[in-house]
Amino acid sequence: MLPQDLEQRLRAQVDFPSPPQVATEIIALARDPDIEMAKVATAVGRDPAMTAKILRIANSAFYAQRRPSQNLRQALVIIGLNAALTLALSFSLVSSMRALRATGIDYSRFWRRALLAATAARAFGESAKTGHQEDVFLAAMLQDMGVLALDRAARDFYSQLPQKATHADWVAYEIAKLGKDHSYYTAMMLRAWNLPERLCKPVEASHSPQMFAWTTEEGQFARCVALGSDLAEAVLSPDRANSVPALAQRAHRLLSMSHEHFNEVVARILSLIPETEALYETPILEADDAENLLAEARELLAVRNLHALQEVTNLQATTSALQTRTEEAEDSSRRDPLTGVLNRPWLDRMLDREFTQAVVFGRDLSVAHIDLDRFKLINEKYGTPIGDKVLHSCAQAIQGVVRGSDLVARFGGEEFIVVLPSTDRAIARQVAQRILAALAGAEHGGDSVAGVHVTASIGVATYTTNQRFPSTLALLEAADHALYAAKLCGRNRVECYDELPTSRRSSGAART
Repeated sequence: MLPQDLEQRLRAQVDFPSPPQVATEIIALARDPDIEMAKVATAVGRDPAMTAKILRIANSAFYAQRRPSQNLRQALVIIGLNAALTLALSFSLVSSMRALRATGIDYSRFWRRALLAATAARAFGESAKTGHQEDVFLAAMLQDMGVLALDRAARDFYSQLPQKATHADWVAYEIAKLGKDHSYYTAMMLRAWNLPERLCKPVEASHSPQMFAWTTEEGQFARCVALGSDLAEAVLSPDRANSVPALAQRAHRLLSMSHEHFNEVVARILSLIPETEALYETPILEADDAENLLAEARELLAVRNLHALQEVTNLQATTSALQTRTEEAEDSSRRDPLTGVLNRPWLDRMLDREFTQAVVFGRDLSVAHIDLDRFKLINEKYGTPIGDKVLHSCAQAIQGVVRGSDLVARFGGEEFIVVLPSTDRAIARQVAQRILAALAGAEHGGDSVAGVHVTASIGVATYTTNQRFPSTLALLEAADHALYAAKLCGRNRVECYDELPTSRRSSGAART
């Protein structure tokens, strides 16, 4: 049969039932803008079985109510007129179409898949807050009715497909044979039944929901219908282990749904399935299938969380490495490259900070000015490279005996400054004496020479509330005067500025 002949046969609805009288009346009511509850109650009430199902669904997990509905009118109030019409229509259409017997497809699997897709689409609709969940349910349940229509119009149409053919197999086969898939024929059939476009359009777009923008109601509706179909296929597929992760990714693409949210929707679907099975009197899932689906969703979430944790760990490691490099770069910018102690610019910055705190909070602040004795003679005797090694070893010796709060910096040439925060003159003198002992007791110069012995002269000045200085420069000059006094008194000694006679509080000796 040619595609155009098949389409003409479908439009004539040959050998395919039209909606029964109750369904036809419900469709007409759904198109009435002035619909009244009494009319809906009358239409539904003509079918006792349908009335019982409406009551049951109003009191089911689909509508969590504290007070149960006792009659049809209460049920209609709870679920709403439009929802009631949609649900009643689904009961009526399913009842009539289940009287059919397909010839080329697995009929039992078809209905299980249809009801599972409808339940899943409803849960996705709830999650996406699309509204009109009953419309989503009905559209998802009817979306593959074109398969039954094609099977009835051409009895051998699906005969070339295996009984366990997947949904993707159907679509590929239909396009190869007809140039269109069953979503087109389903929408055509629903329009022939005068169903509203809000149902027909999402069904027609069920295989390509992106044709509608995500921001539109149609786009969200179509995406939920498509995801319902995908979940049903994933659950009924023998290769479900690979299908569930792909479905989670598709839910993320279509609805921006996180893995955590997807896991919650799966749990919601499984909670609704028993009600769907009871309402439509059709088994959908075995208990093991339901448990396995939830376990696979949870495993997917656990793996995703593990990957996220690994990504966070890697990011933290990268951040830590970058921070370490930054700190190393900053530390390098503070250090004198030859001696490894603080450089002059950083000394000025830190001394200004300590001096400001001493002034503001009334703290003591001491400064020790160190000058290596007769260092020029070392350079002349051993050469500059050895002199550089001596400077480095002397700086490390000084750094090794000061306190953790003290700051050691190279002031220039063979001179060093030690800043001693919150330190009075007596403690500063003790630290300075330790420095002299460390310098005199060590052999400097490394393996290149037999060992160079070094002494130093140290001048100490202390800022106190009784001995104030107007600036850091004045404090450094006072330490410098004390250093000159140490040189004049024979070197290798410590002198404190506030212990000097007034006549010695000025520079006058050359430092060597």
